[in-house]
Amino acid sequence: MPRLEYVGDVYRPSDDTWLLLGVIERGAFQGKLCLDIGAGSGILGIYALLNGTCERVVFLDVMEDAVESTKMNTEINGVHHRSIVVLSDAPVIGEATIDICFANPPYLPVHDHHNVDVATEGGPGGYETAVYFVDFASKVLKRGGRLYLAYSSLSKPEIIEGVLGLHGFKVNYVERKHFFYETIYAVECVKL
Repeated sequence: MPRLEYVGDVYRPSDDTWLLLGVIERGAFQGKLCLDIGAGSGILGIYALLNGTCERVVFLDVMEDAVESTKMNTEINGVHHRSIVVLSDAPVIGEATIDICFANPPYLPVHDHHNVDVATEGGPGGYETAVYFVDFASKVLKRGGRLYLAYSSLSKPEIIEGVLGLHGFKVNYVERKHFFYETIYAVECVKL
């Protein structure tokens, strides 16, 4: 498991992270170029570099704290020479160039529209950021590429699953973890 340090308000790995890491570990798919969308601390992409799932990873996030945390963590784990860390929410990746995308988007519904926590809240319905990540992944993934995605029952999974289908993804595997207030889903999807 990667060693991690954090800058500011970057999202700390939690149950959704561990569930998604389990799905990534279960998969036997490997890629030359991977993308960690909304990288946070960088744990998903760093893990993929350390275990040989990916040869190189582009880490993408809109939060400066996340970018600084990811840069620091790639150094700590000795994978900085196989990493590119980018502060952006714009498509900076060419179409159909990525083998694997990792995404653990914020998925809680926004509670205070004047004070949105972009590390945990994914929009008014909770699903909007996940939908944006799926749309982005559908453009950059090669045919046959994999998307590893986490989301919650609080973020209208029927919408996210519908968008996956509309964007040409087939769900290969689903792992669930139930809590008294929500169910977390971690999925492996293939782009058809």
